[in-house]
Amino acid sequence: MTVAVTDTAAAVARVRAWEAELPEDERLFDDPHAHLFVGGTAADEVTGLFLSAPLFREAVRLRTRFIDDAVRAALGDGIRQILILGVGFDCRALRLDEIATCGAIVFEVDYQEQLAHKAAILGAAGVSLPLWARSVPCDFTADDFDRRLTINLAGAGFDRGAPVVIVWEGVVSYLNDEACDRSLRWMAAVGGAGSRLVFNYTVARFDPARLPARIAAAGFARLDDADLGEVHRRYLPGEPPGEGELYHLAVAWR
Repeated sequence: MTVAVTDTAAAVARVRAWEAELPEDERLFDDPHAHLFVGGTAADEVTGLFLSAPLFREAVRLRTRFIDDAVRAALGDGIRQILILGVGFDCRALRLDEIATCGAIVFEVDYQEQLAHKAAILGAAGVSLPLWARSVPCDFTADDFDRRLTINLAGAGFDRGAPVVIVWEGVVSYLNDEACDRSLRWMAAVGGAGSRLVFNYTVARFDPARLPARIAAAGFARLDDADLGEVHRRYLPGEPPGEGELYHLAVAWR
């Protein structure tokens, strides 16, 4: 079975929907809309494939909380632009109260069909994206995707001179080396001083020992990197399962 990056959003939504079934004091986050994106034969097939992968559910739970906290920290530092690349079925614009409280703007970037699909599902449930969420289409496979994305963001009101927190979640594994480096360079240049990038990756895509140099070459000043075991100890009781060193969560700072 061929799995596209847009297909995996349903598997992530399934994990986030399961979180609501846990006792409240055991949840890492609340995503009341995730269940809307679960279902359908094709989606169930993809979901089953991903859930059979070691640590997939654990990794999605922990990366969701880690990124939520990174966004909250950015808002606390005065950042008022949130850029989500490959938004899929991400509902942070709806579920993180701090975004509305701070008056921040969320720029949700994905393929046009994925943005429309998400909006249609929410609309069928009587849910509208808030005014502070702005959909920005982008064809990530285009040779000049970075130029087009810059233009589309400007049209949506993005301020390149102001700081931004960029969420790059569940994307890296689908890019080759050239696309990763090109994306990193673009992200390092797209916002003002104080900008930061939060992302997840596996060691199959990035070598943790070499990543600081790669990040620096792209234009970032600092990298904070933790494997899944470290993040598990931060948020959950007990010792983490094995192989946590294969999954990483990181923040790159301008």
